Amino acid sequence: MIKQDFISKYIQELNKTLARIISMEIGNSDDGFLIIFNQMLQSYYKIDDNNLSTLLEINEERDQFLLADELKKKNILSFMKAIRVYINQNNSEKALAAYQVLKRIESTHSGIFQFPTEEDKLIAQERKIVEEKMNARDSFTFPENV
Repeated sequence: MIKQDFISKYIQELNKTLARIISMEIGNSDDGFLIIFNQMLQSYYKIDDNNLSTLLEINEERDQFLLADELKKKNILSFMKAIRVYINQNNSEKALAAYQVLKRIESTHSGIFQFPTEEDKLIAQERKIVEEKMNARDSFTFPENV
C-alpha cells in the first residue's frame, strides 16, 4: 500500500512536469525546453536524451510512468515537442529515437474508453506540425513500422 501511494504521488509530480513541458513554445525556447525535458528524463526514467532508445526496452519501473494511462496524452505531447526541437536542431538521431518512443507510447492500448478532449485536439495539431516538419526534410522520413 505504501509503494502504491508513493507511485501515485510520483505520477502526480510527473503529470505537473509534463504539463510544464507541454506549455513551452517551441522555436523561442528550444534550449529551455531541452533542459526541462532532460530533467524529466533524468528524474523519472534515469536517462538523458542521448539514451532515448532505452525507453524502447520493457522495464516495469520506467514503464509505469511512460505508459501510465493517466499520463499517456501528456507523454505523447512531450515527445512530439521533443521531436520538433530535434528536427529544428537538425539532430535526426534524437528525433528518430523520440519518434520511436512516441510510437511505443501510442501503441500501448488502455482498456479505458475516453471521449475526445482538448488534449486530443492538441495532439492532432502537434502531430500535423511534426509530420509537416518531417516531410519538409528528406532526412526525416521515418519508417512507418518503427
